[in-house]
Amino acid sequence: MKHYVWGIILTAALVVLGYYFAYDPTTEGWFPKCRIYQLTGYKCPGCGSQRMLHSLLHGDVVGAFRHNAYLMTLFPLVVVLLVWNGWMKHLSPKWADVATWLLVAMLLISFVLWWVLRNVFGW
Repeated sequence: MKHYVWGIILTAALVVLGYYFAYDPTTEGWFPKCRIYQLTGYKCPGCGSQRMLHSLLHGDVVGAFRHNAYLMTLFPLVVVLLVWNGWMKHLSPKWADVATWLLVAMLLISFVLWWVLRNVFGW
């Protein structure tokens, strides 16, 4: 049964990626809009993520970074930190728990910091 669930998740992910590859959120009007931006005029940390994904799927890394630098930086960083955390679990489970909490704290702090900085400096 588990294999069916993973198959459905993988299929859904491929459909979504195909959708974002085929259609440009910049020019197509039927993509979801950010409610925070619509209500306040301030960009949330995820604003630009749809355009970032479209650019990334077309190999435009610079354009993707321009749309949402936080997420472009976050993806590889999280992968590195998760690998490091897994490595820490083999060395010392006690320190792996500390590393997990540090990872969560760093993500929360960076999330809030990006939210503030992108609206102050217009990033």
